[in-house]
Amino acid sequence: MMSSKKRPLPEPKDKDTHDVCKKNKSTTSAPPINQYDGWKVPSNNYTIPTISSQNNNTITPESFYNEYIRQRKPVVLRDMTTSSSPLLSDLSKLTKWKDINYLKSQVNPKQTVMVEQRSSCSNPTKSTFGNGYEIPMTFPQFASLIASGNDDRHYLTTQDVHSNSDGRPDLMSPLMKYLQHDFPLQPRIMGNLIPQNINLWMGSSREGVSSGLHHDYHDNLYIVIKGTKRFRLYSPHDTEWMYTRGKLGKVHPNGRINYQGEETTAFGADLKSDMAARAAKRKEDAEQMLEEAERAVEEGVEGADQLLEEAEVELEMAMDDIIDAEVDDDDDDNDDEKVYETFGDERKRVVDKTVKDPNNFSKVKPHMLDDTDVLTESYPDFLNATAAYCTVQEGDILYLPASWFHEVTSYGGQNGHLAMNYWFHPPDGESFEHPYSTDFWPNDYKDRFGK
Repeated sequence: MMSSKKRPLPEPKDKDTHDVCKKNKSTTSAPPINQYDGWKVPSNNYTIPTISSQNNNTITPESFYNEYIRQRKPVVLRDMTTSSSPLLSDLSKLTKWKDINYLKSQVNPKQTVMVEQRSSCSNPTKSTFGNGYEIPMTFPQFASLIASGNDDRHYLTTQDVHSNSDGRPDLMSPLMKYLQHDFPLQPRIMGNLIPQNINLWMGSSREGVSSGLHHDYHDNLYIVIKGTKRFRLYSPHDTEWMYTRGKLGKVHPNGRINYQGEETTAFGADLKSDMAARAAKRKEDAEQMLEEAERAVEEGVEGADQLLEEAEVELEMAMDDIIDAEVDDDDDDNDDEKVYETFGDERKRVVDKTVKDPNNFSKVKPHMLDDTDVLTESYPDFLNATAAYCTVQEGDILYLPASWFHEVTSYGGQNGHLAMNYWFHPPDGESFEHPYSTDFWPNDYKDRFGK
C-alpha cells in the first residue's frame, strides 16, 4: 500500500497531461479544468463500503440512485446475484454462466471473438492487459483455453460493436446477442439510467493478472460470476495526477472526462450529435408554436399577429440550426476512414473498436503503483492521489461511477474468472425520475427499443 502522507505539489514533469492545467492556474477568468463535485475518497487506503445480502431488501432503485449514483459514490453489493431480493432477481440467470459448457452451447460455434493477448508473464512492464493487442479466435477455441486452467495470457474484454440499420452503435457485440435472453437491458437497480454497452469479461489466472490503471467513460455495474476481482480506485478528483496517455481537456462535474479533441457533454453525448438533437427539438417546438399562432390569428385573438411573426422568426432560426448541424456532420463523414466487418450475410460498420494505447489509460504501470521511489523519480504527482480498495467476489456486484480510475487484478481457480458488466450513460440530472439534464439519451433509447 502507498503511504497516506501527501507530498507538496511539485512542478509537473510530464507535459502530456499537465500543460493545460498549468495554463489555467495562471488565468483567473478561465474555468478550472477539473470541475468534479462528486464523492471523493476521504483517506488513503480507504475501503469501499459494502451492502450485504442481509439488508438488501431495504434498497430501492430510488434510494440507490440518491445515495450512490447521484453522489458518484462506488459501492459493493455483497452476494447479490444469489439473493432473494426482488430488486436483483432479474440478474439471477447469470449464475448459469458459471458452467462454461452452457456458454458454449448458447453461442454459434463459428462466432469469432477478439481476445486480448499479453506478451509476457515474466516482464512486469508488459504483463498487463489494456494495451489493445488482440488476436482473433472462435469463442469455442477461447473457451477451451480457459477451461484448461493453464492459460493466463489471453483475456476476453470489450468486443467491437457494429452500427445498427440507422448508423447508431449497437448496445452489445454479436457475442452478447447470443446470450441476451439471460439478462435485462435495464436492470431494475439502475432505475432510469440508459445503457450504453453490455460486455463479457473472461480469463484464467490463479496468481492474478492486472488490467492496468485506467478509467471508463460510463457508469459501470460490474457483476462477478466466477473468481475474484481486486480493485484499486481513484476518484475523478485526482485526474490531474493520473498521467493519462491522452491530453486532458476537461472533467465535468459528474466526473465525465474529456480529452482534447474528444469533447462531449457531461452526459456523454458527442457535441455534434447533441447539437443536432437540440436543433431538431427546437424545430419541433417552433412548428408547434407556429401552428398555435396561426390558429390564434384565425380566431382573431388579440396580439396574434405578433405571436405569428415571432413564431416564423423562431422557425427560421431553428432551420438554420438544422442546417448548421448537417454541415458539421458532413464535414466529418469521410467513408474512407470507416471500418467494416462482415456479420452473417450483412456488411456492418464498426463504430466502437478497440484501439491500441487508448487515452484513458495511465502511464503508471501496475508494478509501479506501490513503489514510492519509482513514482518519485518518474511520476511524482501520482503520490498526491488518494487510493481506495475493494474486493469483489463471486456473486458480488460493484457499482462504479464514470471516470473513476481503477486497476483490477483478476483471480480465478481452475475454472477461471468471469464477469459481466453494463455501462450506462453518466447522469447529470437532479432526480431519480430525470437523471439527465436533457432527453437526448431517453429519447434515443425509446426510439430504438420502444421503452
